[in-house]
Amino acid sequence: MKKIVLLLCCCLMPLSATLSFAETRYVTDQLIVTVRDNQSDNYQVLETLPTASPVEILDEDKVFVKVRTEKGVEGYISKQYITPKLPKKLVIAGLQKEVSQLQERLSSQKQDFQETAEVASSSQEKISNLSTELTSTRKKFEKLGMDYQSLLESSKNVVALTSERDRLAGENVELASELSVLQEENKSFHRSNMIQWFLAGGGVFLGGWLIGKISRKKRGFGSI
Repeated sequence: MKKIVLLLCCCLMPLSATLSFAETRYVTDQLIVTVRDNQSDNYQVLETLPTASPVEILDEDKVFVKVRTEKGVEGYISKQYITPKLPKKLVIAGLQKEVSQLQERLSSQKQDFQETAEVASSSQEKISNLSTELTSTRKKFEKLGMDYQSLLESSKNVVALTSERDRLAGENVELASELSVLQEENKSFHRSNMIQWFLAGGGVFLGGWLIGKISRKKRGFGSI
């Protein structure tokens, strides 16, 4: 039983060491770094890594680090060529990418601004046209108001004139009626006047005739 436990511990210790050092570091600003199969420059070269190549740290000591490359190759590299800091090459590349993205964003924003400016200019022109139409409409409205007021005044005058006309028409009807009565009375007066004149003339004639007759009788008596 103790042998089994010791065997398990021996198997798990390299695994725990590997897991504890599983971090990413980078090849420093050198042209090419070799990955060898052991901790010495005399061992076989497994892979060559250019500057800024990322490697996974599996183990390390004061001189060498055990790494796993992106291709899955495991070997040793001199510790002086490995750094946890992001290499300048990658920093520059990241900055260039960021600058490129910012330039694209700036270009897009410029385009958006230009489109917005065009829309704003169009909107301003529409606003100006609407303002002109509004001013014209207000003037028309004011004129219509004045015309309406004048029409109201004219309507009042028309009503007054209509009322006066109706009153005068009524008076005219009354006067016509009175005139008709007066004409009838006048005709009656003329008839009665003519009769009176006729009677008066007849009376004069009869009186003259009687006087003449009496005068003739007197002259007849005088001659006897």
